[in-house]
Amino acid sequence: MEKLQAAIEKARVQRASSRPVSKSVTGQTESDTNAWTALPDLVADQKALLKRRVFLSGTAPEASYFDKLRTKVLQLCQDNGWTRVVVTSPTKGCGKTTSCCNLASSFSRQRDRKLMLFDMDMRRPAMARTMGMDPGAGLSAVLDGNATFESVAKKLAPNVVIAANAGPYGNPSQLILQDQTPRVLDELQARYEPDIMLFDAPPLMATDDTAGMLKYMDCAILIAGAEMTTTDQIDACEKEIAEQTNMLGVVLNRCNYLDQSDKYGYQY
Repeated sequence: MEKLQAAIEKARVQRASSRPVSKSVTGQTESDTNAWTALPDLVADQKALLKRRVFLSGTAPEASYFDKLRTKVLQLCQDNGWTRVVVTSPTKGCGKTTSCCNLASSFSRQRDRKLMLFDMDMRRPAMARTMGMDPGAGLSAVLDGNATFESVAKKLAPNVVIAANAGPYGNPSQLILQDQTPRVLDELQARYEPDIMLFDAPPLMATDDTAGMLKYMDCAILIAGAEMTTTDQIDACEKEIAEQTNMLGVVLNRCNYLDQSDKYGYQY
């Protein structure tokens, strides 16, 4: 295991050292302090988001769980020098997209940290619908060079940017595995300098899309669905993730119980 972790760290250092220092494939310079503020705002409908179980306001009791998750993610990423966090699940229906959107909402309440959320589930994209946003041509068009990031990304808050997809992409595996995709991500990271880049990826056991992107991620969060995800599935996914990147942790979602400390019922 130590040799494996050393190999992962070596690959990460090599990736960082190979990132572009000037011109990008999108024609943008590496550093632009005004790039972030120039992105258009996403006007969020809080009532509609609440119906989709996205808690933009920190007053909702359920929001506290995502605030705790946000704090844990920040601590582990800062301690280990990680920026790119991929979120996946063993199978569909575990709530990974909703969890990602709630993490973005939680970061919007932590204004001194910048987060970029990317919809990488291109077979069944749900982020735009969940957030009630118009993603234009979509993130897939940015990755294949047919759209600019500025025409797709929206600011949920001054410190939170979301790049979603308008609909399914024809061949996600090919798009993810092409050499240009990690270059585009490198350039976006260099230009916008986010503290965290969060990637909503497809279920790990459903396609090879997520496995294809693990090599250019710093760590992974696995979302497990209560009463639907098995221990064997979690073990298999953890093993596959550990072969290519770091395992940040497992989150149990869709868990209904009564918290006796404050008498509220939670689902997250």
